[in-house]
This record gives sequence, structure tokens and C-alpha cells, in this order.
Amino acid sequence: MTDPLSLETLVSEFSEDAEAWVLKEATSEQYLAIPHPAYPGRRPLHFFMSKSDAETILVEVLDVNPGLRSRDVFAHKVRLLDAVRAIAEKPVAGGIDGFAVHSPNEVYEFLRQS
Repeated sequence: MTDPLSLETLVSEFSEDAEAWVLKEATSEQYLAIPHPAYPGRRPLHFFMSKSDAETILVEVLDVNPGLRSRDVFAHKVRLLDAVRAIAEKPVAGGIDGFAVHSPNEVYEFLRQS
């Protein structure tokens, strides 16, 4: 996977109405943080550019984390820049204190390495 994009890069690359998909748990309404090697010791929220990419990663997450299988985790659409700005200002519910935005190519590469 490539290096994570900074907030400044995201603001310059995406429009204010850009949408992305994240993984969210229905009952608690908390977002799912997935460990990332570029963020050791942090709890980043992962943004995907398509619902299908988010759902594909969800399948992989459920495969390696059986405890989540009984939870209702789903792909949820958000406004990308609003969400990353909020995380950059302060950690959000669930201790999420970082973010990573994944292109379809990056998701494909990740799945090929798994």
C-alpha cells in the first residue's frame, strides 16, 4: 500500500462534496478502526472511494476478526473532507485518531497480498 495522504493533500485533491465509504457498526453507531502499518499505535478510520471496496475489505476484516461477525457492521457513506477535518481536529468516538484514504488500486493490491 502507498503512504497515507495528508489532510492538505486531500483538500487539494477532492471537492467539498466528495463522498467516501467507511465501516460502521449499527448498534453502537461507532466507526470501525482498522490497524494500519503507517500508523503504529493509532486507531485510524479508513475511507474507501466506493461502497464495493469498503464491503470487500469488510469481508476480510470479518474473516480475521470472528468477534465482529455477530455485529452489524456495514459500509456507510460520508462526506470525505468534512470527516477527515473532524478527525484532524480531535479524536472521534471509539478513539479514532487518524485516517487513511484508499484508492481502488490500493484495495486491489491489499487483497492480492492477503
